[in-house]
Amino acid sequence: MQRVVGQSSHQVDDKGRINIGRKYLPLFEHGGFLARAFNNKSLVFYPNLIWEAMVDELLENGALDQDREDVMFYLSAGAEVKLDGQNRLSIPQDLRSRMGIEKEIMLVALGEKLEIWDIKRWEERDTSLTGEVISGKVATIKKENQALKEQKK
Repeated sequence: MQRVVGQSSHQVDDKGRINIGRKYLPLFEHGGFLARAFNNKSLVFYPNLIWEAMVDELLENGALDQDREDVMFYLSAGAEVKLDGQNRLSIPQDLRSRMGIEKEIMLVALGEKLEIWDIKRWEERDTSLTGEVISGKVATIKKENQALKEQKK
C-alpha cells in the first residue's frame, strides 16, 4: 500500500461530505473504516488492509480480555466507509458530533492512515508542538528503538 504524508484543509458540505484530493485516493482504494482516533480529538480513516490487521491482532488470542474489549468498544463507534463516485467521503453525523467537526477541517495523512480534525482542534494541536517538544520526542523514540534492537539481539 502506498504511504501518503501531508495536510490539507477542506470544507464539510451540508450533507457531511468532504472532497478527498487525488493525493489521498490511494488510501481509499478498497474502502475502510472511520473511527475515533485514540487521541479522542479527531477521526481516523484506516484503509481496509490496515483495519483488518488491527482487528486480527486484537482478536488474536480468541477470547477478549478487558483491555482488548475496551479497545474494540472504543473503535466500534466507527463506520465502514467508501468514497462516492465524486471522491467524497461521507462522515456520519454521530462521528462529526463526537469530534466537534463542523464546517472547516484539516486532513492529515500519516503514512497508511488519514486523520480528520476540526480546524479549531487542529490549530490547538499544531501550536502545541514546538520544535523543542518535537526534539524531545524524537530523542525518546530513538532511545526506545535502540532498546528494542538490543532486546532482539
